[in-house]
Formats: sequence, structure tokens, C-alpha cells
Amino acid sequence: MWNCSKLTTAALASVMISSATTSEFFRRSTVDAFQTTNSRVTTFVARPPLLSAGRSPPFAQHTSIYSTSSSDEDVTIAVKASELNPDLSDEERTVIDVFRKCGPSVAYVTSVMNRPAATSTRGRRGRDDEKSEKRNGKESKPSGASLGSGSGFIVESDGYLVTNYHVIQRAYQMNDNVKRYNKQVDELISNSTKVFGGSKFMSSLTNRTTEKLKLPDTVNGKERASVYARVNSSTKYKECRIVDVRPDLDLAVLKIISATKDADEEFSNEGDETYTPVQYGSSSSLLVGQRLIAIGNPFGLDQTVTSGVVSALNREVTGVAGNIIRNCIQTDAAINPGNSGGPLLNSKGDLVGVNTMIITTSGSNAGIGFAIPGDKVREATKEIISKDRVVTYQRKAQGWLGAEIARNDLAAILRKKMGQRIIEGVFVSAVKPDSPAKDVDMKPLKLTEEGTVIVGDRIVAVGGKVVNTKEDLEEDMRSRVEGEQVSITVEDADGNRRVLYVKLMPKPY
Repeated sequence: MWNCSKLTTAALASVMISSATTSEFFRRSTVDAFQTTNSRVTTFVARPPLLSAGRSPPFAQHTSIYSTSSSDEDVTIAVKASELNPDLSDEERTVIDVFRKCGPSVAYVTSVMNRPAATSTRGRRGRDDEKSEKRNGKESKPSGASLGSGSGFIVESDGYLVTNYHVIQRAYQMNDNVKRYNKQVDELISNSTKVFGGSKFMSSLTNRTTEKLKLPDTVNGKERASVYARVNSSTKYKECRIVDVRPDLDLAVLKIISATKDADEEFSNEGDETYTPVQYGSSSSLLVGQRLIAIGNPFGLDQTVTSGVVSALNREVTGVAGNIIRNCIQTDAAINPGNSGGPLLNSKGDLVGVNTMIITTSGSNAGIGFAIPGDKVREATKEIISKDRVVTYQRKAQGWLGAEIARNDLAAILRKKMGQRIIEGVFVSAVKPDSPAKDVDMKPLKLTEEGTVIVGDRIVAVGGKVVNTKEDLEEDMRSRVEGEQVSITVEDADGNRRVLYVKLMPKPY
């Protein structure tokens, strides 16, 4: 009989994984191993076997930094990956840690053209495949004609995803074209009524004409084309709505529709499932040769991980809209059809790019892949989601100051030139016209004709909270709403400080 209370946490972990006690451990309990999302460890759930009356369980409950007690029946023991396999190299551990951290946030994205129920073309083979998938514990793919598939990833815990525009392009264009066509029919009928009058005969004629010309907006209660996502290799597909697209960045934002709500209640997030979002990193600070990791679904193979390096920076590629996307990241991490829309991550597991295209003569990976820079993705995504929450959920808009902030590398140069070791705050690089920052006369940097930079104001605190980096200010602003009055402490180049009282306004789109 083991008495866990007499063992240290490290000793317990060692006993659990040592080869000398492996057979005894499996004889005494059933072990399930799974990956955690928030901590980089592998967790074992030990379930004591059925015991006769009077027998004590083999593991006593205990609580420590390595383990937690969940109930009288289950004891959860978390063990570090290095303890499970100490022979792993540092590079291998990095890849494993990134996958464990970000894998649960990656999704398989697919779109289909919906067909009327009476015209379903699923034959015997399709029914056999469906039965086979159900036997394997997987949900069958959404019915309808496939319009394309790829990868995506969660960016907000309430179910917002990012993917490439070209992954859902056909579905988006199909729905959008139907709406545009029906709108043109309505305008044509409206203009005809104005010209020929609104008699009873004309009213009847226009109604019949409208019925014949207009296309149905929905099929079986859904749009003409639907988009689905399967997050973290889930067995179930979740329907998504297309929030907005940015063809110039080959970017699309989706929102998972709650499966527990009626269609009319879709836009309420109360009680909805929460997801683990990918955290953003900085693509502007990448260096050639830096380690990169890609997670996606090449050829439909879920949760595929590949790694490589930054092969080059500031590449220009032609997007699906025909425009040039600048500052793209070139990598030799294996990217294949199906990886489009998946995250490109640094060694910390932070997003630095979105995989979008490859150069190849064979149709598969040739070691030359490109990703949209994460900084551009973050900016566009935040704007789309913020606007959607205002319009869809009737929330107040995020507060907008209207001041642009100098990048951290530029700020470091300015601090050095000013000859001061420690300077709090962030430099205001520009002030938008008709903005709250302009109303309180906030001073930006100025560039003279001779090329000299004249320092203006630095924001050193917001609401009494010190601001040290651009990210600090952005994080604070994300928590504020339109109409909110904020005290902002600024300091000029001479060291004089003043407090500005600013009323934030919604950002103009």
C-alpha cells in the first residue's frame, strides 16, 4: 500500500514514470494520457480500480504544484514532458511545447454548397462512408457539394476564427452574389413601379415578376453555401458565419455559431463554449534563420505539425485580389494544400504569420512557402471583430484615442538620442484629425526638412497606470469603450508633465 502523503511531489512523479514501477502502476489503475492547453505538461488521470469493502485505494489524495485532487475517484497528476522523456533535445521540446500550447486552437475549415433535401446525391458509397465515420467516433462531413477546405485558428475565446479568404472564397461569393442579384431585382421593380404607376394591375404584375426573377436566399433554412469548422480535431463540425473578409490580405474572419442556441439567439454568447485563442507575437521583429512552426491540415490530415526557419523577410506576393501583399514571411517549413489559413508560430508559440501560398512545380511542398505578416493580420482582425461586436451584439464600440504610437525600436533610438537612461511612456508619432487626441492638443513627432526629428508628447500613464510600451497602451485601450472619459498623463521633450482629460469616441471605419 502506498502512502502518497509521505512522498514528495518530485519523488511521486519519479515513481509514477520509472520503469521499475510501470507494471505495478498499470496493474493497479487505468491511465489516460492527454494534452493540456494552458500548461506545457502531459497529464495522467489515475482511476483506482474497483475495491472490495474495507480496502484502501492505491493512491491517496494530495495537492501540489505537480498534481491536483479532483474527486474521491480521480486523482490528476501532471508530469513535465522532460521528466517523461529526458532524452529529448531542446529543439524537440520547443516544437512539442508549441504544439501542446497552440494545437487546441487550430481548426479544420471547410465549406459546402447546400442542396435541397429532395435532391441529395449521397449514394450507397456515401452512406457506407457515413456509417464508417460514425463507427470510428467521427461525425460525417457536412452534406453538400464541397467548395474548398483549409485551416484556421481561434483568435478570441468566444469563437472567432481567422483563415485565408481563398479557403472560403467560393462560399462567400456564392452567398454575396445571390444577395447582390436579388437587390438589383428589387431596385429594378421599384424603378418600374415609379415609372408606370402603382395601379392594382401593376402591383400584381410586379409581384409575379419578383417571384420569377428573385433567387431563394436560403436552402433548407441555411444560406446557399455554409462554412464549417472542426476545432482541435473535434469529432463534430460547427457551423460558422462569415463575419467579414479582406481579399487584399487574403484574410477572412469567421464566428462559430452556438450549437445550443436557436437560430434567432445565435448572437448571444451566454453559456456558449469557450475556446483557447492563439496569442499574437511580433512579425516585425523576426530575423532570418529564426525557428518557425506551422500547424494545419494538409490534404485534410488534422493537427499536422512542421517546422523550419525564416528563409527571408519582406517578400512581395500577389494575393487572390490581384494586389501585392508586402512584407510577407518566406519559410521552408513544409506547407502543402490544406495548410492555407493555418498559423505560423515562433518558438514561444506566438502567432507571427498566416500561411497562405507556396511556390512549387509539383503541387506540393518544395520548401518555399509564404505567410501574411502577423502584425497586419492582428490589426485587420481586431478591427473586424470590434465592429462585429458593436453591430451584432449591440455592444458599445471600443474607445478610440486617435493617436498613433511609435514602434518600440524607434522609441529605443529616441531614448538613446535624448541621453536619458530611463524614460517612461510611449512616443506619439501622429495624431489623427477630428480625434480626441487632436481635441486636447496632443503633440506628435515632427520631421523637419533637414531630416531632424522633433520629439513631441510621450504618454506616460493612462488612468494613473504607467505605460512603458506600445503594447501596454493598446491593451489598456481595448478595455475602454466609446464615451468613456480617461485621464492621460503626457510629458514633453523638456520633461514638463500635464494631465489631459479625454473623452473617447468610436473608431471611424
